[in-house]
Amino acid sequence: MSAPQAPGTGSRLDRWLESNLSELLPWKHRAEAVYHEKRAESARGSDYETARDHYEEAVSLRGRLGDSERAMALGTELATLARERGDDATALDHYERVVELRARREDARGALDALEPMLDLLEARGSDDELAERWGHALMILGKAEPGEIADQRRDELIRRYADQIHSEDSAGRLYGFALTRLLAGEEDEGAALLDATWERRDVVREQVGQFLVVLAAGVGRVAHADLTDREETLDFVADHREKLSDPARALFDRLYEGETDVDPDELKTGVEPNDGAELRAVEAEVFGDLLERLD
Repeated sequence: MSAPQAPGTGSRLDRWLESNLSELLPWKHRAEAVYHEKRAESARGSDYETARDHYEEAVSLRGRLGDSERAMALGTELATLARERGDDATALDHYERVVELRARREDARGALDALEPMLDLLEARGSDDELAERWGHALMILGKAEPGEIADQRRDELIRRYADQIHSEDSAGRLYGFALTRLLAGEEDEGAALLDATWERRDVVREQVGQFLVVLAAGVGRVAHADLTDREETLDFVADHREKLSDPARALFDRLYEGETDVDPDELKTGVEPNDGAELRAVEAEVFGDLLERLD
């Protein structure tokens, strides 16, 4: 009969396991993650629910290991698979997690890669309120992107989609900001189209809110930029609210409506450049000063 173990003692294996537990757990989690990834991959073509469950386990384990890149890649795979199988709730949940992680890393391109499928899903489902909220996130990410991080073509397409899908008070202010930025960068056609989109929102913007001022300014800007068939109608509408115009918009309006203004274009210009990150008022003054100079 073996002698009983003394209190407080244990086998060598127990003591070794206890002292090396912090190193063993990550190894164990990695092995489990690989197992679930393989099971998910093998099941994705034949058994969606099994694949989904293994993907979710793998994502959780990779997150626990601090392997964010792998967790995001697996989350994207699961979201894409869920979308293909009509499981919108799972797809949206995992796309959203990827967006949050990418945004924290200031990876605008990666965040938008996950956000765009979300927008497609929400539009197809007719989830208007949630769609507007997610579009707000997309434009915020787009605005924070470093110069050149998002291709111009992709940026412009996103903004066009936003203008087509969201017709609200908030959208008026956002579109006006994008319009001025494009005009400041010399992208005339895109800037003019966004001024038109801002002006089109006058039917949903209340007169007592701040966005009404940018709608009026957009109306002035679009008339100054091109020879429009509704020129007189636009100017007459703005004339009824002339006192609400900013100084640059009022100077340009006077020149268009009255035929003259006491303001010199150089008095408006602020010298801001496209990548200066200047405030909207400074950009507006520069752009409207340029439009006024062209008229003169």
